[in-house]
Amino acid sequence: AAAGSRSGRGQARQVTREVEQDIANPSVFRVRGLDKSWFLQKGGVLFEAPDPRRFRLEVQFLDCCFGDQYAGLSRAEQAATTNWMLMVGACRSSWALTGYRDCKESGLYFLLHLNYRRSRWRVIGCPHDSVLEDVAGNAYTCDPQDGEQFELPAEQGQVLAVEFADGELWLMDDRKRAVRCQPANAEDRAPPRCLSAEPLCPAVLTPNCDTAFKATVV
Repeated sequence: AAAGSRSGRGQARQVTREVEQDIANPSVFRVRGLDKSWFLQKGGVLFEAPDPRRFRLEVQFLDCCFGDQYAGLSRAEQAATTNWMLMVGACRSSWALTGYRDCKESGLYFLLHLNYRRSRWRVIGCPHDSVLEDVAGNAYTCDPQDGEQFELPAEQGQVLAVEFADGELWLMDDRKRAVRCQPANAEDRAPPRCLSAEPLCPAVLTPNCDTAFKATVV
């Protein structure tokens, strides 16, 4: 493992020092932090992929609520609510996570960020010059400052996933493909800057805010 990280248990290959892996259930991870405003990376988990050409990483958030249930909480309970954002994707297998700015060069990721009502996920790709395209062929910006971002409903018990197959990275909702992330130069058929010819692994990059999730490679 890289400096500041450790070898993981279960399906986790590497866990950075900021992330706590549950002792009883190695598929559960937690990180502590205070900044809910935007994604600032604080840690990450790299997973083993039995087949680097095709894998799916399923993620489910723990110990929180969404939508109408969240709206019914007191202000104090809302302020204490966890799980506001997460970054999930495919990382080069040779990359050692640092826990800081890994998304810039290590691979291709989806950034999931809840709206303030916790009713919808706003989704952009990272690096931010990537392009998102839904199953109908509609394109969406990955500019964090742009309002025309791809969105998904956020629900209690929701299982989100990233699937890498046939050289494409898809975000899945309830095991159905929703949107794919493409490197900026994908249409030029040049080797993508962030998805090289080397094998890839599923990865989760964690934010600097209280987060608890279950992640499983299937």
